[in-house]
Amino acid sequence: MSDDSAKITEAPLVSFCVKCFNQKRFILEALKGAFAQTYRPLEIVISDDASNDGSWEIITSAVENYRLGGGDVSIVLNRNETNLGNMGNWLKLCELSKGELLVKADGDDISLPERTEKIVRAWEKDNYRAKVIYHDAEFISPSGRSLGRLNRKPGAVIGAVMALSRETYSRFGTVDNGRIVDDEVFARRALMLGSQLELDECLVHYRLGTGVSSSQWNIRKVVGGCYAGLVTSLEQSRRDLEFISPCLDDETVASWQKRLSYETSEAIKRRDLILGKTYRERKMAAQKITNVRTLSIWGFFRFAFALPRPVGGSLLFCYALVRYLTRLVRGSFIERR
Repeated sequence: MSDDSAKITEAPLVSFCVKCFNQKRFILEALKGAFAQTYRPLEIVISDDASNDGSWEIITSAVENYRLGGGDVSIVLNRNETNLGNMGNWLKLCELSKGELLVKADGDDISLPERTEKIVRAWEKDNYRAKVIYHDAEFISPSGRSLGRLNRKPGAVIGAVMALSRETYSRFGTVDNGRIVDDEVFARRALMLGSQLELDECLVHYRLGTGVSSSQWNIRKVVGGCYAGLVTSLEQSRRDLEFISPCLDDETVASWQKRLSYETSEAIKRRDLILGKTYRERKMAAQKITNVRTLSIWGFFRFAFALPRPVGGSLLFCYALVRYLTRLVRGSFIERR
């Protein structure tokens, strides 16, 4: 397999990629974090996924002010004519960018000024081998209040705290479904190509109570949708593996086949448990899920999702209520206006 990292002989161009969709309340703070990045050479690529809440007007005004103020970083602006979805918008950012490293940034989070520079310095020390780089973050509420540190567990994929080698796009290209979440697919692509690097530093203020972290009352729909999407993303990864397998050794291919088969099986079990239409279907799916502790969130979910809908729904509502009240106390929810 060819290795693009071997071609990097000087400070690499980095693309700081900002995704936005209906984040009017927070996008200006996200852009200020992007404009404050200390690393050079840098380009900032911003893609709005057909927002209808006024986000685009805020973006264009902020970019104009940055340029008039003497900002020295090249900015690429894009607004999708129609909503492309999470993956579709990320692929658009990849297409528009030119950097050897793509730093992911969401429109409701805030990157610290030194984020890109510290990522690149660590990548440089690693001789540019890593294909995905993670770091930690500080949780904040919608109003910006600190809620403590996110200590990312090894193996956990969190898009808000990752940077990706350009190869994760250039070697594989597009995907079959633009509506799935991009983080998992691209993290697997990175590991198929090489290694990962983890920094023990908080370089992003990760906003809770917005986006995928917002409080939801319909737990069955939300969690079921996540696992249905996970099954689809794993199917994409199987196609990615088939595509890249001629460049990998037989042992690596076999290992990935085993891993994807196991993860797909586990995701299907959980999807069927949550979205099964009959009590019998859900009960059978619950019996297949054996690798969870009884006294855990998933132990509770396995029990509640399997019950007849009225009973299980009541338990899930109680869970959602407790979670909502907890976030209310911590301040990590969207204030109603």
